[in-house]
Amino acid sequence: MRYKVPRHVDYKAKIVGPATFSQLLYIGAAGLFVLFLYFLIGESAFFLPLAIIIGGGGASLAFLQVAGQSLPEYIKKMILFNLSSREYIWEKKIIPMESAIPKRRKVSEDDQKDDSEDKARTKKKGSLGNIASKIETF
Repeated sequence: MRYKVPRHVDYKAKIVGPATFSQLLYIGAAGLFVLFLYFLIGESAFFLPLAIIIGGGGASLAFLQVAGQSLPEYIKKMILFNLSSREYIWEKKIIPMESAIPKRRKVSEDDQKDDSEDKARTKKKGSLGNIASKIETF
């Protein structure tokens, strides 16, 4: 039995455990920033809340997915969407009532003769010819 193998599969290699290289970069950058903050502020009352916020932000950038996309990809698309131009202009086209309704043309005597000849031909062909002519003239 043959199976279709998907061709465009994005697979990122795992470097350490379940983390890819980009995830390690986000966690490492958050850790370095917390370490820098520790040396800058020291063990004050502001350090622990800021360290939790920065560490949580790094972990969410690394592992959180929104709508099936990684959080950095989602943020990038959101920023690009907000910066792109979105100007929609709708102009209603005014169509006069007379042109919207097709006018009937006058049937000349030649057209009437052609129609009567077509009907006579279809009668001679039989039921299959009648169906074919109805389909063609529909």
